[in-house]
Amino acid sequence: LLDILACRKDPTGVSGQLLLDGKPVPDNFKCMVGYVVQDDIVVGTLSVRENFHFSAALRLPNTVSSSQRKDRVNNVGNEFIRGVSGGERKRCNIGMELIISPPVLFLDEPTTGLDASTANTVLLFLKRLSQKGRTIIFSIHQPRYSIYSLFDHLVLLSSGYTIYDGPAPEALDFFASQGFQCEEHNNPPDFFLDVINGDVSVFSIDSMPEITVEVDVGPAVSRQDRLVEGFKQSDWHKRVLEEAEAIYTQFEAQGGEKGERHEAVQYATSFGHQVCVVANRTMKDIIRHPQASLFTIGTSLVFAGITDAIYWDLEEDPVSGFKDRGGVLFFLIIIQLFFNLTALEVFIKERKIFMHENVSGFYRVSVYFLVKVIFDILPLRTVPILLMSSTIYFAVGLNPGADHFFMFVFSLLCTTLAAAGLCFFLSATVRVFAVAQLLLATGYIFMMLFGGFLINPDSIGPWLNWVQYINLFKYSLSALYINEFKDRYFCINNGTTCKSGNTYLNEQQISHQYTWDLWCNHMALLIHAAFLMLLTYVQLRRMKKTT
Repeated sequence: LLDILACRKDPTGVSGQLLLDGKPVPDNFKCMVGYVVQDDIVVGTLSVRENFHFSAALRLPNTVSSSQRKDRVNNVGNEFIRGVSGGERKRCNIGMELIISPPVLFLDEPTTGLDASTANTVLLFLKRLSQKGRTIIFSIHQPRYSIYSLFDHLVLLSSGYTIYDGPAPEALDFFASQGFQCEEHNNPPDFFLDVINGDVSVFSIDSMPEITVEVDVGPAVSRQDRLVEGFKQSDWHKRVLEEAEAIYTQFEAQGGEKGERHEAVQYATSFGHQVCVVANRTMKDIIRHPQASLFTIGTSLVFAGITDAIYWDLEEDPVSGFKDRGGVLFFLIIIQLFFNLTALEVFIKERKIFMHENVSGFYRVSVYFLVKVIFDILPLRTVPILLMSSTIYFAVGLNPGADHFFMFVFSLLCTTLAAAGLCFFLSATVRVFAVAQLLLATGYIFMMLFGGFLINPDSIGPWLNWVQYINLFKYSLSALYINEFKDRYFCINNGTTCKSGNTYLNEQQISHQYTWDLWCNHMALLIHAAFLMLLTYVQLRRMKKTT
């Protein structure tokens, strides 16, 4: 119900008219209201003040000056945070929504995870907000009496049916009218739930004697039906209908759907501004949580050292020279593919944060996608490639020359971009990291099997020959082989026994005669990367944005 009222969920199968001050809610209504989800969703590496500034920078329009933004942050912080202990993440979530001074604030179980004292403080603060003219709507489960006494209006639901809708202080009168009397020292919310859930110890002997406990009938269902029907026949229900009819009659008199509407709400800031703000937060998160970047770089150096030790200064032998260099290149491709496993968690780890911030109007999907991709590829993909390439290429003794070295680096970069694109796509599609990891590992195994190193392409049946066109491993291996072996000669015995690299490439069925034969592999890898990135963006847009 909260999601539908806040326009965060498509009301499939639900009919009705959603009005704000007697007029239809504007398009992109999510950008003008606040919504605090049940789970605490904040970036843990940022302080409370930094989270507030992040919300203000994205959700307040450019017409609000920097000093005004700071004042807004300070006002929310001083009024809400000071003097309250515990539950900082929950209060931070609420504060981030209050930055825009929303006319309506929705909260899903705002007391979840809070101790009794903090929960009471939070609700007292929300009560003060409502007294200043702001509408506060929230769901809550079994609150203590000190919290319940703050409620103005109460709606009790059971299995989708309305049990009560009216002033909170009058709820006990309704239940009394239905034959259920609350004991003197019982907490009203506990009493309501006991009655609705069919607690056999809660019924009145003096009134409604027909309400009895019968095992074969099911007292909970019978009681719920009686309460639903009792509310429909009550004065409270008639009052709700009269109020709704008066509002809707005025709405129809003003032209209904074709009449006056609220002004459409758009994102408060531009695309470029959103990119800068989200990038700044991502940079802080990386700097304050550098373990992933440092571990990836450290691991790449370890593998580089192992490779150097095994393949140090390879000889240009016409037999072992090709085999050993092929092994080095095969191993490097495997490293690049499996190093991208860390990219699987990019969109899985922050899925809840992204969904909440996007649906709340913080930023566009394209902004989040662009920033996350850039800040993942640069520190976690590009830097390790440069370090490994510089170490391995010269230590192993691969094809000499700056042009071949830079082509080697570019080939590995294209491989990494394509592999990262596949990881991003799985990360945006699959919610469970273990499942995404299994799917990726399975795909990599098939790529290695049909990549041309473990089996000759001619040995693969025609019914599986099509796999090579979607095989990242095959394109990467072909590019590295051409760069390493084309127009080279490996000789022994003072040049009496030689074998050309072109002959070896022909044996491997790798086309190399023309310059395009090399570049077409790079083009294929980049096309795969671009296509998979596009699919990732589409998946982020299609992602169900309810939390």
